[in-house]
Amino acid sequence: MITYKHEPAGYEDILGCSRYPNQESIACFLANGDNNFLNEGIVQNSLLYIDTKGRYEEGKLNVFDRSDEEPRFKVSRSKVKNAQFFGRVILIVNQCD
Repeated sequence: MITYKHEPAGYEDILGCSRYPNQESIACFLANGDNNFLNEGIVQNSLLYIDTKGRYEEGKLNVFDRSDEEPRFKVSRSKVKNAQFFGRVILIVNQCD
């Protein structure tokens, strides 16, 4: 990652990244503890930044909206049955105490 293009930014208790040209399409979620993507560094309470204008790519970390299920949003490398594509994971941030 080229840090001068996507510098960490903070305001009060909110952490984000600056200089994304499509800031209006970035969503952020906290990862739950299902431990399905430990190899990618996603652990419980990791911040997942999602580009909601991104395109689905098989094998990449895609996010799907399962409106009638809990948890509602699901990260998957392949299409999720009965779910609508929401966006692509573009950044993972782990929080430490």
